[in-house]
Amino acid sequence: MSTIVEQFCRYYKEFSQESIPGLDDIYHQHVVFVDPMGKVEGLSHLKNHFRKMMSNVTYCRFEITDVVNSDAQAFITWTMTFAHPKLNNHQAIDVCGVSQIVFNERITYHRDYFDVGSLFYEHVPILKNVIGLLKKRLAS
Repeated sequence: MSTIVEQFCRYYKEFSQESIPGLDDIYHQHVVFVDPMGKVEGLSHLKNHFRKMMSNVTYCRFEITDVVNSDAQAFITWTMTFAHPKLNNHQAIDVCGVSQIVFNERITYHRDYFDVGSLFYEHVPILKNVIGLLKKRLAS
């Protein structure tokens, strides 16, 4: 496995507000980051994005479940576990996803694939009930 991929996996295992300065060690200055909620370009914007995202999160960690790696690209499957005071009665939420990273010495492109509903919508009381009903109807 590539050194940068190993660093990526180690970094996200204990992701926190305090770990954000460590992004300098794995991401290129002109990184492009994409996830289901938007696109961020540049390392400074990525740091700001993560600071906002983590501002009210009690904890966030990733369990890396698989890595498929080539010379300049890797796909990493993971389960993110986090807690937020306004979601799920502050209980842990698990979200499965995949990160695609493109790199040379540092990561130049990072794209996350995951279900936004399982991240947020299914844990907001009013939306949780509506989504539950829709899932039941679709399953029948």
